[in-house]
Amino acid sequence: MYLQEVFNAIFKNHLYEYFVINRHFKIIEYSDEVSKYCEEGGNSSDETDIFMLLPELFGIERELQEVFDGLKDSFVIPYILKDPNYVNMRIHPGRQERSFSRDEKQFETLIILFENVTETATVQQSLIQERNERTLLLEELADKNRQLKRFNEQMQEVVDEQIKLNLEKQKTVELQSRHAQIGEMIGMITHQWKQPLNAINAISTLLKLKHQTGKLDAELFNINIENIFTQTEHMNQTVNDFQRFFNPRKEKVSFNLLENISTILTLVEIDYKLNDITLELDGDESIVVYGYPNEYNQVILSILKNAKDAFLAAPHDYMQITISLRRHNDRSVVTIKDNAGGIPDHIIDTIFDLYMTTKDEGSGLGLNIAKSVIESNMDGRLDVRNIQNGAEFSIYL
Repeated sequence: MYLQEVFNAIFKNHLYEYFVINRHFKIIEYSDEVSKYCEEGGNSSDETDIFMLLPELFGIERELQEVFDGLKDSFVIPYILKDPNYVNMRIHPGRQERSFSRDEKQFETLIILFENVTETATVQQSLIQERNERTLLLEELADKNRQLKRFNEQMQEVVDEQIKLNLEKQKTVELQSRHAQIGEMIGMITHQWKQPLNAINAISTLLKLKHQTGKLDAELFNINIENIFTQTEHMNQTVNDFQRFFNPRKEKVSFNLLENISTILTLVEIDYKLNDITLELDGDESIVVYGYPNEYNQVILSILKNAKDAFLAAPHDYMQITISLRRHNDRSVVTIKDNAGGIPDHIIDTIFDLYMTTKDEGSGLGLNIAKSVIESNMDGRLDVRNIQNGAEFSIYL
């Protein structure tokens, strides 16, 4: 066919080889040397499935169909390696079906052109190499700078990710510690409520007995009702203190240190008395600091709990915890000291580390969180040292 020979000559002179396929993806025409771009072992003959020879077309059947249906003009799959050459595979619409108007294009065939770009790539590579040789030192420096920038960016990503993980871990640790404190405080409140509940029960029994015997007068009734009100007010105050203690604040506020610490001591004093541990609080009543009062009280509670645990592990006749408040160089200082025997010298320097504990069932969270609250959240300092017969914690704000 003359037309076929003309096309072959054009494609040959312009470094093109081609396939013509029908709507069933079968080959109906091809150039003389197109087989060099086909899959090894393939046979470029009429009615051969194009996917057998060009596996690169697998997965783009929809795009091919869109060209058949006139929805897409053409497209290119660039730089396909057909060893030892590189080719661009160009997909074009072929013959239009006669049953459709010019406005409604449907095509009977597609033309797959292969453009050998190896020579062009080689020329470009030679030009680039020639240019690089003239600017080698500058390019090496630029490359080093790019590598350093990439390294810094990667390191920053690693650091940011690690910071994120550490923050999430810290939140988890704080939540675990908070839950543990809530459990312990509920136990202490249970001890606190037993006394007023017993008193209310006794008063109720007395009132019932007096009423049954006809000896309940107005004065006795009013006195005992007032006593019940007093006991329930004490219980209500305990609940209010508990709520304030575990109500997190998102903003810093000014608060009185003595009043704040007194609140936590009110919640725990019964439990400590039951364990024969004396709590003493003294110092400047006018000291006001700026921070998070509830978090501060949780720090106090953590330190008190460590002292209590030390006493329970090695009890003696006079177990005492003393909390003192003072000013020092325009800063507030709260010291909490006990006579529970002190912290072993080989671990005192790591006592604030995460998961560091001297107790068999300890979590190692309390003091780590306490130091984070004081130093990271409130810009203060938390120190510890051993003193005679015990340990002393100092909180600076």
